[in-house]
Amino acid sequence: MITVFGASGHTGGAAAAQLLKAGKKIRVVARHKEKLARFTQSGAEAAVGDIESASFVREALTGAEAAYLMIPPNMATDDFRAYQQRLADAYVAAAEATGVRYVVLLSSIGAQHREGTGPIVALHDLEERLKRIVPLNALFLRAGWFMENVLYELVGVKGKGVYSAPMPANTAVPAIASADIGSYAGSRLERLDFSGKSVIHLIGPRAITQTELVSQLSQAVGKPIRYQQTSFEEAEQALRQAGMKPSLVSLFAEMQRGASKGLLAPEDGGAVVQGKTTFETFAHEVFAPAYRA
Repeated sequence: MITVFGASGHTGGAAAAQLLKAGKKIRVVARHKEKLARFTQSGAEAAVGDIESASFVREALTGAEAAYLMIPPNMATDDFRAYQQRLADAYVAAAEATGVRYVVLLSSIGAQHREGTGPIVALHDLEERLKRIVPLNALFLRAGWFMENVLYELVGVKGKGVYSAPMPANTAVPAIASADIGSYAGSRLERLDFSGKSVIHLIGPRAITQTELVSQLSQAVGKPIRYQQTSFEEAEQALRQAGMKPSLVSLFAEMQRGASKGLLAPEDGGAVVQGKTTFETFAHEVFAPAYRA
């Protein structure tokens, strides 16, 4: 049995699909049963509940040989760091109690740093705690910047033809499609070919600058889009105006500043795996349909 947390999301869904295709017995986890229907109809077992509940997480891991772990975004929580801590506590306690042998954790580039990276600090802490579970074989997938993040700029692109970010136009980011992350996680859970504690950095076929990103978005939607570099303060204000909770705004601001200092990059000498999806493909297949919707 392989338990997949976050199966209703982008990466967890791709991992679950990969495992089902390989004929594996899986248990898919989410808050809402209806979001798991496509997996249960194909033979997956469903575990429906709140992963902030330590008892539910333990139940979802009971009897599993392996698991995909991730901390789903929760934009409604008033204290995002405390939310991350609750999930980390639940995962660690459940791994120790159930004796699960293998886990693949969705982490992030920059997780080698213990501070200065906003929400990624919680992933650093979770990695460290999982390392201390001696019998556990753990693979930490430090994923690059999700290509799906550009969807947060849909309003500005649609309304003003402007894509805004606090990075210089020539700053290149190691973007990767979430489907590539999930598929890779699923393939490693399928094979269970890792032991001890190890790190893989997952990035796209190549890093992309903000200028290139905007150009490809423009080509995909067939309309001109202009890149506008904002200050960190303006970026924070935009997040607040969009209704983001203050605790999350603060963490995102720290992450953006950390990125400007080069903290959000693969660890020196670390293993790197490239996804297959180019940003151009993503722009045409994901961004353009969302833009026209």
